[in-house]
Amino acid sequence: MNAYRRRFVAFTMALIGIILLIVFVLLGIFMHRNAKRELENTMRLVIEPWNERNAGMRPPAAPDPGAFPGGEPGSMQPPDQGGQTDPRGRDRARFDAEGVETVFYNSEKDELVLLNSELNADAETIHAAVREIVTLKENYGTLRKYNLIYRYECLNGSNYKIALADTSFILSRTANNALILLGVFAASMLLFYFVSRYLSKIAVKPMEEAVEMERQFVADISHDLKTPVTVVLANNSILRENADSTVSEQLQWVDSTDAAAKNMMELVNSMLELSSLESVKAPEKQPVELSQAAEKCILQLESLAYDKGVALEADIPEGITVLGEATLIEQIIGGLIDNAIKYEPEGGRVDITLVRSRKKAHLTVHNQGSFIAESDLAHIFERFYRGDKARTEGGHGLGLPILKKRAELIGADIAVKSSEAGGTSFTAVFEIA
Repeated sequence: MNAYRRRFVAFTMALIGIILLIVFVLLGIFMHRNAKRELENTMRLVIEPWNERNAGMRPPAAPDPGAFPGGEPGSMQPPDQGGQTDPRGRDRARFDAEGVETVFYNSEKDELVLLNSELNADAETIHAAVREIVTLKENYGTLRKYNLIYRYECLNGSNYKIALADTSFILSRTANNALILLGVFAASMLLFYFVSRYLSKIAVKPMEEAVEMERQFVADISHDLKTPVTVVLANNSILRENADSTVSEQLQWVDSTDAAAKNMMELVNSMLELSSLESVKAPEKQPVELSQAAEKCILQLESLAYDKGVALEADIPEGITVLGEATLIEQIIGGLIDNAIKYEPEGGRVDITLVRSRKKAHLTVHNQGSFIAESDLAHIFERFYRGDKARTEGGHGLGLPILKKRAELIGADIAVKSSEAGGTSFTAVFEIA
């Protein structure tokens, strides 16, 4: 995994980690408060008077004022339910009241009965805590001295029903919830790590392509400039060594320097034009007579074709009007014809045809004598991309990318197809006005 992908994954994981951490902390706080609220509700149900909801927790129907409700004092037996025992209700209450100790206490006799055994404290500690609880004004709270949470209800006179729970019960629930959340957090981060690695391939790909294009650009521009610069330096060295010679005697070196300088100027101009096309806004489209523009370009390039011994054959119907910008359209047509003449061998022929098809106009420039390999077709419009034949012609690989960019500015398109038997055809597709 390269540096860009590592940075993407690290940034994504950091962002997701922070968000998940905040979410899980808030969720942990909510679960902690919910546990306290559930404990409070459970303790309230445990001590509230009998009704249909907690039939198994009914206090004695008619307690003897002088005795602890149910059984003999000190017997440590739970109070009688006055004939209203509901085993299913009792079992259900005990299940719902897990972690809560139910205590019946008689303050006059200072005697208590434990209904179940849910606390870690011994009987003496519970007895001492109960004595203190019944003196408190608040019937619900925390007795930190004994690490107990309590809730009590005075049944009648000196009889109390008290619910007790260890403060460690809430801490234990909170710790368990924290471990669960920590496990979910770790699993989520692991899942997002693999997802981020996969997404990094997609997200970083355009950046990698851009970096590769920049690297290739530097390599190509260095290659194209190195030769003419070397020529200029070599010619200057020769001229210095023959300082006594006349200009006419050294004219070949002067001409060679001039040609190298023109080559560099052509490259710089092409680069500037391509850069300006990428930054310029698309022009407002206007109706353009495509037929006339094509005839004009053919007429201008006839002399170039004649000098090379290439015949131009045109089939241009009249009256085809498209949307675009006149100058850009002429540059596109002229560039395609010039490119075809450039690669057509002497004695060959270049055919220019214009066809209207529904809402599109197709202008095709075909030359029989050139062939583009299938491996090159996918890259033909990339900057500085040149096949072997193009290199022998001394091009810089910017002509077709410039034509493609001009076409994009007016909403047109340029396609190419080539075969060894059929030659090469470039087709510019314009929108009918």
